[in-house]
Order: sequence, then C-alpha cells, then structure tokens
Amino acid sequence: MCASPVDPVLELLEQKPELVVRALQQVLGWELEQPARAVLVDAGDTQLHARGHEWCADLAVELRRVGGPSTWLAIVAPPARDELARAYLWPCYAALLGLRRGGPAGLLAVAASEADVAWARQTVACGFGALTFTPLVVTRAELLALG
Repeated sequence: MCASPVDPVLELLEQKPELVVRALQQVLGWELEQPARAVLVDAGDTQLHARGHEWCADLAVELRRVGGPSTWLAIVAPPARDELARAYLWPCYAALLGLRRGGPAGLLAVAASEADVAWARQTVACGFGALTFTPLVVTRAELLALG
C-alpha cells in the first residue's frame, strides 16, 4: 500500500487539503468554473505494480465542484529529480486516478525549489507522440506561504 506522508508539506496538505484549491487559483492563476472544495481521497487509487515494484502518488485529492462534476489530482512531492517517475509514473498516477474515480484527473507536483519547476513541468510523450502529459507544478515555498 502507499506510504503515509512524512514530508512537512505533505502533512500540511493532508491537514488542509483546501490549500490545493488556493494553489491552483493563487499560484497557477486558474479560474475554476464553479467553486470547488478539496477533499482527500485514497491515494491507493493511483497505485500500480510494474517492473517488480509498487508505486503510488503521495496524496490524492478530489476537487468537488458546487454544481458540477468532480475532478481529481494525484499529488507528488519528489525529494529529488527522478526522470523515471516524471516520465512514466506521474502520467500513470493521473490516468489510474481518473479511471478508478471516474472523471478527469491530473497531477500536481510539489517541486523542492524554483530550480526544479521547469524540470517537473516538462511535457512527457506518453505514446508515439500523439498522447502527451504535462504536470501542474508549484514549489514547496509557495504552498507553505499559503498555509
């Protein structure tokens, strides 16, 4: 099963999942179509077994929209750059979450520093160039400032 968060930023998001909505609006400049409330869901919905290992996102959040359908975000807070995770696992986390929860899903990466934002935000080709995936990215400092 997925490990419980030990990272202070993940613990903050676990205690205050509404910070995800604030990060989308204030940090990333999103205008949500309807007011939304963030609710933690089972990160096990992102779990996959591949190449002899079990992986899953650190957290998963449902964005419950008033008067509209929910959307889902897998959340990862990588301690260091990990090319395998970014290129292969992160798209899988979002796809599995959307499949298992029954709606559109994405991934929010919490970058360790401003220098890691460009790396984490890179678009990944998930097939033969026709299917791509681009993570949403905020920094730890940006999330902590919202808390």
